[in-house]
This record gives sequence, structure tokens and C-alpha cells, in this order.
Amino acid sequence: MASELKLYGASSLVDQLDKQVVVCLRDGRNIVGWLRSFDQFANIVLEDAVERIVVAETFGDVPQGIFVIRGENVMILGEIDPSKESLITQRLQQVSADEIKRALQAQKEDKKAFQRKEKLEWPIQEDF
Repeated sequence: MASELKLYGASSLVDQLDKQVVVCLRDGRNIVGWLRSFDQFANIVLEDAVERIVVAETFGDVPQGIFVIRGENVMILGEIDPSKESLITQRLQQVSADEIKRALQAQKEDKKAFQRKEKLEWPIQEDF
């Protein structure tokens, strides 16, 4: 009876070495790059990394180069299917890094303005 070797924890990243992966970080960012190295703490090194930012119907890739991620900041890591990677451009419009940064900043400012407006319009009852 043949048994397969099962790897748990950081060791299971061996299968993703030298493959393009997307890493979702605890702070909400998504980093796409080539997995080059990892250790027992799931600290990882990505080569040719980009931060993929999506705003409404647009997306942009902000170049990061070599990107080192501490393992405790990784929420999820997954291999990118090259055949499905092209589908993103069919659904979203790709823009430059500067344009997506401006769009993200505008989205953040709109959200802050909306939150301030909600707080101002909240009815305060004096007979509370």
C-alpha cells in the first residue's frame, strides 16, 4: 500500500515554489509575484511582485520588485492559474499604476466623507 507524503504548515508551500502566486495580506492588500523562497514561519519572498489594486471596474498593478512578507501577515496564498489570469482584463479595465493610486485615494476620501456625513445626520434625541 503506497502512502503519499503529506506536508503540513509552511512545508506545504513547496508545491508553489517558482510559481506565480497571489498573497492576500491582513491589511487588505493583494500581492502577486513569483514565490522564490519561504521558511518554517511561512515568511515568504516574492520576485517581480506587484500590488494589485481594484477600484470599481478598474484595476492596476503597482510594481514592488522583490517583496518579503512576514508569515503572520499572510491571510491566504494561492497559485495563479495562467489560463484564467487573462479573464481579469475581460471583466475589468486595466489602468496605469498612477491612475489606480489616484482612484484608490479618491475612493478612500469618498468613504471618509460618507462616514462624516452619517455621523452629522444621525438624529440625537435630547430626551434620551
